[in-house]
Amino acid sequence: MDDISFTTFIKIGLNPTTQGKFGALQSMLNGSGGYDFYKRMKLASREVARGEIDRETIFTQLQTIKRPSERDHNVAMAKLTCDWWDSLSGAAALNERPAGTYRRPGMVFGIRLAPELAYEIDGQTYVTYLWAIRMPKLTRQAAGAGLHLLREQLATGKFKDARFQVRDLRERKTFGEECISNQSANLLQADIAAMNAMWLGSLPKAA
Repeated sequence: MDDISFTTFIKIGLNPTTQGKFGALQSMLNGSGGYDFYKRMKLASREVARGEIDRETIFTQLQTIKRPSERDHNVAMAKLTCDWWDSLSGAAALNERPAGTYRRPGMVFGIRLAPELAYEIDGQTYVTYLWAIRMPKLTRQAAGAGLHLLREQLATGKFKDARFQVRDLRERKTFGEECISNQSANLLQADIAAMNAMWLGSLPKAA
């Protein structure tokens, strides 16, 4: 595995200890981590935003998830996503979303970027990642570094003037580009450097 998702990257970066970051990377490489617990909910929520399916159908579909904890969390987060979407008066979901992989010289891994939603309100385009993870909690600082990354990689072409955001479903709040500070770029590169060093120096290579 040489790429990790945006959510996974932020989640690892939020870990306060080097040992915790190292353990998370090892878990992913060994195949026991990195599973997108909320993938079905995110896909279904996008269909609701586009008007392709109604919210009650989403909840019925998610009830078919076999693992009780995964099922309950996905249903709960889907409801919060739908409530948030319904609160955006005049929002129109776009079929197209920006996507790409962030990788710079010297990086031994890439960061996959595929925001779940893109929409317009009053002529302004927004690109949104959904944060459904309970722990660790998303911080303003981490969100700012992540949003800096998204702007650097995805603010091109049709999305050059888009506003990027992370919707924290757990806390029911949206982190927008006002979270990007003078330190965001440095924090982003520090996290990348730390993970890169761990990967190069200590992580076992996949067979």
